[in-house]
Amino acid sequence: MMSSPKRPFRIGKQRQRHPLDLPLPDLMTPPGKTGAVPREGPWIEDLGLGELADALTLDRRYVSFVRRTFSTLCADPEVIAYRQAVLLDLKRDPRLREGIQNLLPRLGELRQTGNLLGNRQRALLLETVDRLSELDLYLSVVKELHTLLSTSEVRSAALREVREVLRVGLAGEGFKALAEELPLLQAPLRSLAALTVGINLDADLRPSSVMLLSIHERPFAETAPLLERLLGTRLDGQDETGIAPLHGVPADPALRPLSQLFQDLDRITQQTAQPVARALSRYVKHSSAPLHRLDEQLAWYVAAAQLMITFEQRGTPTCLPEILPAEARITAVEGLSNAALVLRKVQPVASDLQLNETARIAILTGPNSGGKTTYLRSVGLAQVMAQTGLFLTARRAQISPVDAILTHFPALETRQQGRLSEEAARLRQIFEQVSDQSLILLNESLASTTPAEALYLAQDVVCGLRVIGARGIFATHLVELAAQIPHMESVVEGPSRLSSWVAGVEMTADGRMLPTFQIGPGLPLEGGYAREVAQKHGISLAQILALRQDRQG
Repeated sequence: MMSSPKRPFRIGKQRQRHPLDLPLPDLMTPPGKTGAVPREGPWIEDLGLGELADALTLDRRYVSFVRRTFSTLCADPEVIAYRQAVLLDLKRDPRLREGIQNLLPRLGELRQTGNLLGNRQRALLLETVDRLSELDLYLSVVKELHTLLSTSEVRSAALREVREVLRVGLAGEGFKALAEELPLLQAPLRSLAALTVGINLDADLRPSSVMLLSIHERPFAETAPLLERLLGTRLDGQDETGIAPLHGVPADPALRPLSQLFQDLDRITQQTAQPVARALSRYVKHSSAPLHRLDEQLAWYVAAAQLMITFEQRGTPTCLPEILPAEARITAVEGLSNAALVLRKVQPVASDLQLNETARIAILTGPNSGGKTTYLRSVGLAQVMAQTGLFLTARRAQISPVDAILTHFPALETRQQGRLSEEAARLRQIFEQVSDQSLILLNESLASTTPAEALYLAQDVVCGLRVIGARGIFATHLVELAAQIPHMESVVEGPSRLSSWVAGVEMTADGRMLPTFQIGPGLPLEGGYAREVAQKHGISLAQILALRQDRQG
């Protein structure tokens, strides 16, 4: 049976514009504070930050945000505490954490939808449908996020402010009007499911003219099977069936045999969309940009909370560090582990870390493969994680923020090729940037020259850092450098005192040294670690003589 043509959709008399913008707070920076500027540099690669960044990236769309956050060293204790509070809220409440994570895909969809809107090259109908979809999605996301926060015991200032902004917004005229009007605006477009076409035949029973007769809310179906035709009903609930197969429309307009008919169809759909589009113009000033930012930031905190819980489940202690004033220049960490090793499900050996007025610069010596490089990376990762508002893989921590992390981890091939000039250039760049509030991590620097030259140059580097007052660790094979600490402290005055640290070893019954991988204050072994290297590779005098005797015997 043919239905009557649909009447055009008409909008009510109201022409008032309804604001939908939500002044959502920044979850990374409290009001009145400004964000720090990202600082790129070799320290990101030297510390192996990429591995940690990957673990905190829930989706590809967050890659740039995560890496930008890591490269931005926040030095404001108030800002860091603001972030820590949000992280604690999500760690404490699994229902809130899971609810927000389930909401993230729709927040991402909002971002994609927003990129399509306003493209004037698209048909009005498509633009209107997408706008309706975005507003529907926007409203549902706002409602669900408000419900999540309202039914959770959030304590952080940031999430409480988000909850309040959403409450006020949903109670406002704009959101109330949208909730009431959306179903009415969607109805006309949903009714465009099928059309009845009238075709006139000439005397030879050939089609002579065609016209559109009516609009249907349900699509036509294929020819009904014999059983359904005999029963006079459709088993699938369709009201209208054809007496011939249902044919698709060619994608190419030039191949459409009834092009004028489809022009009429375009006109009808445009007429249907126009009043809806006019009604939507009252919400056109809506911007979902604040939700885009919220999407990235919530994803960051969800990933961080999940990672913190995962580490604890693996038996690694975690803590939120107490952030001290930057001018205190203190780093005090108990039981520090390397976060990257925990990510790889390796149980690392924990060591303490103390850089303060007693000793701000440590000269770290020890055997090869004794944990020096891993420890340096642990220190750098801890500083970065603390200043981004993350947890540390440690039992307890007090940390003063730094203005820069300056590293020198020469590549293996650079050390082998003996490019002293390249090392010197990198060290010069460090001294061009360093301040008394910087952290310096040097890993086997100056290993590309002779021991005598390296010792001479290393003393100048350490003395320079002492005068500046920076915090730093110099991991080196030069055990003689540690012996020169009294001399270096007598040569120059400075606020940073020097200390000797070692990568621990234990002696076996047969006189071999085994690394314990624990780092702490101490003096290197007399004669260095060459004896252990010789024994490890079978080139000690006793081993050489035994080898010769075996060959002769």
